[in-house]
Amino acid sequence: MTEPVTTNPTRLIEAYRSYSHAIAAEVLKKLPSSVDRDDVIGAAELGLVEAAQKFDPTRGVLFKTFAYYRIRGAIYDALRKSGWFKADATLRFEAGANEYLKDYSEASPGEAVPPATAYAELQHLSSAVVTSYMLSLDGLAYEIADSKTVSAEDSLLEHDAQRQLRDAVAQLPDNNRRLIEEYYFHDATLEEIGDRLGLSKSWVCRLHAKSLDMLRVIMGQAGVKGVGR
Repeated sequence: MTEPVTTNPTRLIEAYRSYSHAIAAEVLKKLPSSVDRDDVIGAAELGLVEAAQKFDPTRGVLFKTFAYYRIRGAIYDALRKSGWFKADATLRFEAGANEYLKDYSEASPGEAVPPATAYAELQHLSSAVVTSYMLSLDGLAYEIADSKTVSAEDSLLEHDAQRQLRDAVAQLPDNNRRLIEEYYFHDATLEEIGDRLGLSKSWVCRLHAKSLDMLRVIMGQAGVKGVGR
């Protein structure tokens, strides 16, 4: 799809409605058949509307990229609110990684960078995504603990990387720690967390990305495999 030469929200929504439906179909392939297809498509369209209303072409990001992460984020928020994240580390991971990459894409200048710098950025992104994945797995362990399955909890928490991750989370500043725990362990949406912390959703998105970066550094210093500075 070629980028339309317009910043009018209504025209962007019309031009990219089928794009939002395609993203919804992509996510639906990974979900149980019992998930309501119309609900997922509706969430995708809400994400598209938000993207169209907030798009700023002067930031150097294509609308298609800008909308992609917001559409997926809206779908994951809807699934989270519906309870589909329970005991599903894959959905947790995809939602967390999507939020991080959304924040990164909006902050990126969109200009060409030297290969060495590009490689360093790729390593940075990969490490942050690995951290999100580990948090997603640990969120599953947390729910097992809540269900009183102590032996399963002990089995998971004995894993060295998971223990170090919990230690790293405990070292975060209070708001960062609360965000990570509520988002990955208690299935709260970023909007809900923002309400509790008295922050806008955009600030909470930045706080989430910053928290993953802080964990990435802490875990890298601890020598956790796959996570670096």
